[in-house]
Amino acid sequence: MKTSTGKDTSAIRAELTELLGGSTPAPRDDFTVAVINYPGFHPTPLMEAWYGFGWSEWDLACRCRPRFEGHRQPMECLWGRFDESDPAWAARETDAAADHGIDVWIYDWYWYSGVEIWNEGLNDGFLAAPNRERMKFAVMWANHTWTNNHPAPLSGPLPALLPIRHCLEDLDRVVDYWSRRYFSQSNYWRIDGKPWCSVFLLSSLLEQLGGQKGVAEATERMRRRAQANGEPGLCLGCFARSPAEGRLAVEVGFDQVTTYNITTARDPQPGQALVDYRDVMARHVRQWQAMAECGAPYWPVVTQGWDVSARNHPYEPWPPVRWQWPWGHVVTGNTPERFGELVRAARQFVAARPSGPKAMVLNAWNEWTEGSVLLPTRDEGWAVLDALKAALSAE
Repeated sequence: MKTSTGKDTSAIRAELTELLGGSTPAPRDDFTVAVINYPGFHPTPLMEAWYGFGWSEWDLACRCRPRFEGHRQPMECLWGRFDESDPAWAARETDAAADHGIDVWIYDWYWYSGVEIWNEGLNDGFLAAPNRERMKFAVMWANHTWTNNHPAPLSGPLPALLPIRHCLEDLDRVVDYWSRRYFSQSNYWRIDGKPWCSVFLLSSLLEQLGGQKGVAEATERMRRRAQANGEPGLCLGCFARSPAEGRLAVEVGFDQVTTYNITTARDPQPGQALVDYRDVMARHVRQWQAMAECGAPYWPVVTQGWDVSARNHPYEPWPPVRWQWPWGHVVTGNTPERFGELVRAARQFVAARPSGPKAMVLNAWNEWTEGSVLLPTRDEGWAVLDALKAALSAE
């Protein structure tokens, strides 16, 4: 089989297998496939207050234009713009995901001391969908300051719109909300009977709760709060960005570690504006192997792509002159076939893990403004989801 770039996928498979040490892919019934769902594609009151009535990140995605020859922009959904907070649309998404081998939605969840944004996609959409039992779901608290990158300004730092502020009392409120609204649902994802939930930024907790001692107190307090609410405890996950951060997460009380995405090459070059997906694939394997030593079950992430052009101002220079998010490089060559090979490699990695709950995390279902999408597109149709299904079912 040939990829759309003419590269024989057997060569890519051989390279990844060599990096993994030749292990056999895990049987499909031996692990869970979870996918990150970024629910930024429906109107929500605060976003409308900032950007206008009816605004959502569809506005960013649809107005993006190519910045170099061959640039795959705008990325357009085959279904057009749709409202993910509508139960009918949530049901359509759920069928598409479940039909292609995905077991769990990991919803990015937004909470700023009681102020919520984007959570209607889960609360009003998926949880009201008639077919919701086809998939389990869980929440990942995206505990970062919400900044104005819609689009990012041409100069200066990103303005803060909703700062994240952590305190122990607010963590009590978060666990109470989760217990009442989510853990009570029949299809909430559980590990050994405990609801799995996660945080995005360990650094925010460390900075605002007094370092390692404060975060260790916080994780224990969250477990006790869940127990007071009738749960057997919590399975606390952390999205760590490095092996050192993964080890630290375990030390302060997290049960499991994964990574949100991997977007750079195995040997990144400073100022490299275009990065080939084949190099990103090799970086995935190296990162999985390094993260596996953190002292807790590590779930490998498989990143479908990376392109944050939609979050940049239309007149932002190309090549970039700023290299911190949301400015920087674009990953090219992320064909459906190559994505499928990376999923297959993740199965091999999972198979080699000796114990613990086994899963892989896919980034992402719908990160249209970050160039990482499984949903069908106008130019590739259902090819990415079909490649996923084939990779998950292959012997």
